[in-house]
Amino acid sequence: MTSFHHAHLMSADLDSALGFYRRFLGAEVVADVQLAGSRNVLVQVGSGRLNFYDQAPNHRGPINHLGINCTDLPAVVARLEAGGVAVPRGIRDADQFRYAMVPGPDGVLLELFEFDPERTAEPLRRYFEL
Repeated sequence: MTSFHHAHLMSADLDSALGFYRRFLGAEVVADVQLAGSRNVLVQVGSGRLNFYDQAPNHRGPINHLGINCTDLPAVVARLEAGGVAVPRGIRDADQFRYAMVPGPDGVLLELFEFDPERTAEPLRRYFEL
């Protein structure tokens, strides 16, 4: 099973961006953590999630990727590969989840991930379980 989880946004002025989403859309900060050497702020907006990365937008623009939660990541990756979709770096293991970055149609980058609640500490667990 797969489900949409989050949009990962790049921000040159993270505090200003957060202020906008909090003030006008009622966003709630779930976690403010260091991941992969940069500040990541995970927020809930209504029933949806955004992940802000403290870095100016790059060649991909302000939307870095879309996060898709998978209950069986190896099966999803196998289905993609069997259908001719390249998974350039395969499944990678992060501290609290496994993931694969996959190019989707129209240049959309997808982060397919499977999180393990046993390995995931608060506040990240709360963000993944929303």
